[in-house]
Amino acid sequence: MAVAPQRFRPAPARRSKFTLLAWVGVVCLIAVVGEIGFVTNGFGLGSLVGKGSHSSPSPANPNPDNERITGMTGAIVYHGGGSGNFPGLSGGNLCPACPILPTVYTNASPPVAGVWVYFNVTFTGTSPQSISNFTLTTSGSNPALFTLIGVYTAPRYSESATSLTFTSGRGSTIGLGVFAEATSIPGDGSTGYSLTFSVTSP
Repeated sequence: MAVAPQRFRPAPARRSKFTLLAWVGVVCLIAVVGEIGFVTNGFGLGSLVGKGSHSSPSPANPNPDNERITGMTGAIVYHGGGSGNFPGLSGGNLCPACPILPTVYTNASPPVAGVWVYFNVTFTGTSPQSISNFTLTTSGSNPALFTLIGVYTAPRYSESATSLTFTSGRGSTIGLGVFAEATSIPGDGSTGYSLTFSVTSP
């Protein structure tokens, strides 16, 4: 009688105790090295964690004494004809709402103290005439304390103008908004600061 050949199954491989212990040792070593690196800032992470745990300092206030704008006066120089066609700009008060406290804008770098002044310019002449060369000066020892950022026209006050032409007849009016700012306003007691808005025509 023929005997069928026997099939031998290979015995399952035995995991070496040494291999298992080696892996455990490697994991422990990685954990220890990682903890030491974090504590000693060996990986540069300590500074990042420190930054996240502290609040940033408040920006400096450009107007710590809460100085106010006491007024804005108009000044105009006429070149050629048409003298007296803008009476409101000839020494008139352009800021009925004054005194006003400038607004601190901390989103600027450095922060600034800005002020908006709104007024109307009325033309009394009969033929077209323009005004231009807008400048701003500040009372006190520093005439350039407030910088003129722009002269904007009504009703949106969104576009800055470098000149304005009055083409309509007598009594035509244009609304203006003047924005000025200062990076640092020194205290001067209770006096405050006044501004002079100057133009030329034509």
